[in-house]
Amino acid sequence: MSDLEEGEILKAEVEGVGTLALYTVDGQVYATDDMCTHAEASLSEDGFVEGFKVTCSWHDGAFDIRSGEPMALPCMDKLRTYAVTIQGDEVFVEA
Repeated sequence: MSDLEEGEILKAEVEGVGTLALYTVDGQVYATDDMCTHAEASLSEDGFVEGFKVTCSWHDGAFDIRSGEPMALPCMDKLRTYAVTIQGDEVFVEA
């Protein structure tokens, strides 16, 4: 968890799930698929976070990291989200 700073996106490989993007907002950790649903852009590499919104820099599409709901066109398909639990300094993602 110490690697995950507020306002940054961390790429994580999760066995059996794939590549995820992890975010910290107001001390809470959120997880989504790393791939934008509009184009094959990595949100952890090509995205940025403002509050609970992650924006893909390729076409300025955006999602709510809490629900995965699209917040800006051209994104129309929901981004998959995952439940996160913290134990000590470790982050666990439930698939």
